[in-house]
Amino acid sequence: MKTFVHTLIIMAALALGTVASADEKARAITGRVVELNDQNITVQSGKERLEIVTPYTTKYTGRPKVGDTVTVYYTMPAHTRFDPDGYATKIEVKATGGSKN
Repeated sequence: MKTFVHTLIIMAALALGTVASADEKARAITGRVVELNDQNITVQSGKERLEIVTPYTTKYTGRPKVGDTVTVYYTMPAHTRFDPDGYATKIEVKATGGSKN
């Protein structure tokens, strides 16, 4: 009986873990870079403006500069009340138009 109860507890924990990880959604935004630093990129697309964290694991196609048009692929954490808008997984430079630094 104890083994059965332990098995049910483990199955429930695994099921809840799967549901929690399913809440993290992969998204993309294409827009103009308005701010850029070592930790974040801020992209504006129309009226939408997102500040996205760029961890060291982010893959780049080109090096973005302020003013460039980019597509940022990012994940949205399940709990976002005080979190940033997302975490970048890949950044592609679509058109240059940024500063000449």
